[in-house]
Amino acid sequence: MFHTILEVDPGGTFVGSTYCFATARDWARFGLLYMNDGVWCGERILPVGWVKFTAAPSCTKTNIHLGEYGALWWVNTDHNYPHVPKDCFFCQGYFGQYVWVIPSKKLVIVRLSDEEGDHLDNDAFLSKVINSFYPTQRLSGKSGNVVPDDKAPVMRRP
Repeated sequence: MFHTILEVDPGGTFVGSTYCFATARDWARFGLLYMNDGVWCGERILPVGWVKFTAAPSCTKTNIHLGEYGALWWVNTDHNYPHVPKDCFFCQGYFGQYVWVIPSKKLVIVRLSDEEGDHLDNDAFLSKVINSFYPTQRLSGKSGNVVPDDKAPVMRRP
């Protein structure tokens, strides 16, 4: 991440879940690191198994609007987004900031906003983005169809 500022809270503590300001491209790089199982440009950055651990639901937290919580990531295992693959996991920030990682589609989607009042329907938004990359594949409700690797879009090095 090249254009990121990590600030401390009023007590002088790096919180990690807040006070992190970055460009959309930097957030996309963060998502790519997780989509690639903690490997960046061929170098392992995160320990083996860490991404799997973070993208698995824990017993500690659920939210009716966001779903189940992993380790600092929300997970779509309960299919809170019915038109998005079940393997989707995501970060949700202040006022509607999101980084969605969808490994089965080889997609990282970043949304920066200042959302107050009416909220975007994330399920519909994500479904439309996915369908723009896979126009012949429509995700059907709870099935969460997966595109084979040889049909997925080619990722380019950032």
